[in-house]
Parts: sequence; structure tokens; C-alpha cells
Amino acid sequence: MSLTGALFSGVSGINANSNAMNIIGDNIANVNTVGFKSTRAVFFDLLSAQIGGAKVGTGSRLAAASRLFAQGGVQTTNSPTDMAVQGRGFFILKDSLGGKFYTRAGQFTVDKIGALVNAQGLKVQGAQLDSNGNPITGLTDIIINSKILAAPTATTSVSLAANLDAAATTPTAAFPAGPDAPPADWFAASNFSTVVTIFDSLGQAHDLTFLFRKTGPTSWDYRVVANRKELDTTAPTSTDLREVSTGTLNFTGDGTLTTSTINDIGPMDWVNGSTSQTIVAADVIFTGTTHYALPSAVSTLSQNGDQSGILTSISIDEKGVITGLFSSGRTRPLYRVALADFTNPEGLTHVGNTLFAQSPSSGEVLAGNPGTGGFGTVLSGFLELSTVDLAAEFIKMVTTQRGFQASSRTVTVADTLMEDVINLKR
Repeated sequence: MSLTGALFSGVSGINANSNAMNIIGDNIANVNTVGFKSTRAVFFDLLSAQIGGAKVGTGSRLAAASRLFAQGGVQTTNSPTDMAVQGRGFFILKDSLGGKFYTRAGQFTVDKIGALVNAQGLKVQGAQLDSNGNPITGLTDIIINSKILAAPTATTSVSLAANLDAAATTPTAAFPAGPDAPPADWFAASNFSTVVTIFDSLGQAHDLTFLFRKTGPTSWDYRVVANRKELDTTAPTSTDLREVSTGTLNFTGDGTLTTSTINDIGPMDWVNGSTSQTIVAADVIFTGTTHYALPSAVSTLSQNGDQSGILTSISIDEKGVITGLFSSGRTRPLYRVALADFTNPEGLTHVGNTLFAQSPSSGEVLAGNPGTGGFGTVLSGFLELSTVDLAAEFIKMVTTQRGFQASSRTVTVADTLMEDVINLKR
């Protein structure tokens, strides 16, 4: 190998180590970049030369900058739209032209139209869900805004448990004979009453009053009444209560509920134009009602309807399901965040802004749901930190610097030797 070859070997070392220093500098500069994956320099030697029957190396080169997709640590934040992937997978983002990008940086916010986006305005992709959590779309933009409404649910079931005072005496007045009567007439004939608020198909609330009247040592009659003006268009200002159901509750000698007569509540044709409403007898539940010598009181009361509501907040679970909380108190699933994976993640093309694009080396994109099929889970309110290890980078910086200095020294020594050769002719 000639002295000129030694010069070029030294130059190759200088170039390789200076490029490696660029990689180290990039890593250190991104020590606080969310979702950043550190890069390492990969060196190859150059083709050997045949000199005097021996193969002599001709230097080195930086063959690749290999990005290491290791799991980063996580940091807690106060934002539910911040997300971190624990395990394999990338968030899928889409730009305005339909191009798709992939990232581990989950610093997401909601833009002016309610789309879930990253800092560059790229939209996070996921599947829209129905009320049962089943997908109703393919990959689509995730839209979260106050225009999302929860449809009302008409009440179809009422459950009431109470103690009816066994020591009570039967009122002198009887329940009114007609369907409509002033409130005083209904209450004068009852020992105990309670109100259940139900909802119609439009989400409007209506009060049903349950009136209980003792009729025997272990039997009680009950009536269910509603406001007449809510059922009768001819009486818009009436204060009367209209009977919408009747029944009888029977008890054993030890005060437990036994065979009783329970009827449908309704039909109730509300004047607001909602669908006619009937709560069938099988869904009028008095289980748990007792007959003890204690003051009458309700122990549990529930119904399955609710009013409509607007979206007030969201939560995201480990499977990426975004659940909305509505002003009505209801919750329902809205979207599920999608994840992507690749056979060779290191083959992805780095396009900056912690974004990657698919390439021939990465293989085809595999889209799926968090927590299934080898995909990692989603942590809401967390961010994945950079995987840069500062201590390791500083060690690499020292060894790279020394490699650069040694390569520079090779050039200097080869130059000195060439000078000696030139001086031989003097």
C-alpha cells in the first residue's frame, strides 16, 4: 500500500468519525424530545487492497445510521389527549393531502374543529365506534367536540324498593274513582308516596308519583299518577294528577314481598309529541320492598332512561377507546385509536418532527387495535420520553473524538513520510 493510500485511509477515518459525531450531536440535542428514538453509527471497513500477497485495508466508512426503537420511559401529564404506547406500535397520522405518517410522540391536542392532532396539525387516525363499542368506520379522523350529542333514552324500566310501615292505619279517604283528581285527593288516600322521574323518547323528564295505601294486615294498593297537563292537550293549565297504573303488593307474615298484582304503567301519550310510552309490568320492579313496623321510606330507586346531553369530557383506556362523558351523566364510546406496526421498523424513513414514513425496507404497514395482536397498550395522560442515554452518548463522544484525532494523526504521519521520500533526491 502506498503512502498515498495511507493518506486516503486517514481521510476516510476522519470523514467516518465526523459523521458519527453528527449522529451523537443529534442524539444529545433530542434528549428532551418526546418520542425520540436514538440513532447509532454503524461503521464498515473499505475494500482491502492486495499488496505483496497480503490484503491491506483501505479505511472505513459510515455504513448506516441505525435508529433504535427501544421502549422509552414515560412521563405523567395533566392532559387526557397525551398518549404513550407501551410496547410495539406507532400512532397513525394523516396530513391534508391524505399522506400517512407514523410516530411514537403522543403530544396530541384538539384543534378548532375538534380534530385530534399533533403539533404540526396532522390528524390522529382511529375507528369510530357505536354505543356498544363496535367499529362503524375504517380509519378516519378522530373528532372530539361539543357538537357530539348523546341521544336520549326513553325509560323502559323502573325499580323501587321501600319499607311500607306495617304499623300504619288505613286512611279514611279512598283513592279517587276517576283517572283525574286534584293532588290533595290522591295524597289524602295514601299512607306513603314517592316520586320517580322518567324520560320520554325526546329526553324530556316527567314525574311519576307512586302512592301506597294500606288495605289489609299484609296488603297494600298502589297507584301511579302523572301530571294531567303533560298528557292532556285540553288541559294545559290543569294541576290534576292522572292515574296511569294500579297494583297491589302482598307480603308474608315476616314482612317479605310475595305474589303481587303489578300492571303496566301507561300507555302515556305525552303532549310534547314524543313516542307513546309504556313501561311493561315485568319491568316495574318492587324487589326488596319490605313490610316492617318502621316508618315508610325508600331504600333504592332507579330507572334506565336519561335525557340527551352534550360532550363535556373524555377518557382514554389502555385499549385506545375514547369514551365521552356527557352533560346528562351518560358515558359512551366514541372512537378507538389505531396503531401501526412494521416487520422492520428500523427500515422506516425518518422525515423529521419525530415522524416516520413507510419505505420498501420497512415492509407493509400492519394496522390494528391497542392491546391486541402483538400491539402495545395506550397510556392516556402520559408521554414517552426520548430514549437518548446521555452518559452513553458522552462516552461515544470521547471515543469518536479519539478516533478522529487518530485518523488525523495518520494523515500527519503519512505526510511526514512523503516529505522524507521527496527529500531523498537531494
